[in-house]
Amino acid sequence: MKSTSDLAVRTAPASVFMLGDAQYNSGSLADFNASYAPSWGRLKPITRPAIGNHEYGTPGAGGYFTYFGNAATPRQPGCVKNCEGWYSFDVGRWHVVVLNSECTKISGGTGCAVGSPQQQWLAADLAAHPAKCTVVLQHRPRWSSNNFASADVAPLMDTMYRYGVDLLLAGHSHTYERFAPQNPSGVRDDARGIREIVVGTGGSFYSGFATVMPNSVVRKAHVFGVLKLTLRPASYDWAFVADPDTPFTDSGTGHCH
Repeated sequence: MKSTSDLAVRTAPASVFMLGDAQYNSGSLADFNASYAPSWGRLKPITRPAIGNHEYGTPGAGGYFTYFGNAATPRQPGCVKNCEGWYSFDVGRWHVVVLNSECTKISGGTGCAVGSPQQQWLAADLAAHPAKCTVVLQHRPRWSSNNFASADVAPLMDTMYRYGVDLLLAGHSHTYERFAPQNPSGVRDDARGIREIVVGTGGSFYSGFATVMPNSVVRKAHVFGVLKLTLRPASYDWAFVADPDTPFTDSGTGHCH
């Protein structure tokens, strides 16, 4: 965790997108203060967090919501337990949406279903920002070449596609994997598809791959590092910055719909 946070500090980012499972194993406030704070916490003032499954190892994800405060709950200021965990903001010309992909932990276990508060909010939020490039942050990937893919988030993916989301960033799988743009059915769609990049390389143990999913174009296991994004008015660049002990690179450019 310290070495990857050092990489991030050296890039001098304008914002940090944290993709969940920030603090193992249970996301307690004590562990956040002991481990996350002296490493990634150096970037806390510019961090926009997404919640992961390990945060719910503490009841109501109270450690996560307390540590990040209103940065994690801008729609519910002061909430420190059992909060929504979804919100949005702008970075330059880009609209950024943060979702809670722990679907079974919210809204009585149907937190990502069609008609759920989160899905309805997502549709309304995206409809209100039709002219922007859009990136979505969530912990669980829709697609992953192992058993970490989540079918529960499919209704959210349908909503993203309907409103023209460009890029989806996820974690959960402790690997790096980049997909070609796809529609919600997993069919390549270079015109309107969503490019998903899984970046679960922040510093915990490694995981690997099994059956390679269609449209998976780059995969790397056993690597630590961060993904650097450059968000332009109508396009974006990505570049994976690896820890020197696990060398690897992936970079490219995408264009907004």
